[in-house]
Amino acid sequence: MAEETRNEVARSETTARTLPIHTSLLRPILFGGADRELALSNGVICVALIFGIGISKYTLGVVALLLTVGHWGLVRVCRYDPFFRHVYVRHVQLRDYYVAAPSPRARRPVVHAAVPVSG
Repeated sequence: MAEETRNEVARSETTARTLPIHTSLLRPILFGGADRELALSNGVICVALIFGIGISKYTLGVVALLLTVGHWGLVRVCRYDPFFRHVYVRHVQLRDYYVAAPSPRARRPVVHAAVPVSG
C-alpha cells in the first residue's frame, strides 16, 4: 500500500503541470484596431491642429485626412504586428556598430610569446 502511494507521488512529480493563462494577458490593447497610444496621439494632434491653427476648411481637411488615413494605416500595421511600436522603439535604441572591446572591469588577458625568446 505504501509502495503504491510512493509511486503515485513520484508519477505526479514527473508529469508536466499545465496552468491556464487568461487571454486578456496575451492580447494587445488596441483602440479601434490600432495601437492605443498611437491612435490617441493621432487624435491629440488633430485636436491641437483644430484649436491651435483655427477652424478653417483647410485645417478641417488636413485633420480629416489625418484621422482617416492615419488611423487606417495604424490599423493595417497592427494587423500585421500588434507590438510593432515596442519593436521599433527597441530597434531605435540599438546602435549600428558595437566596438569589440571588453568591459572596463575585465581582467587583462595573459599573452604568451609565440616564439620563445632566447637570451
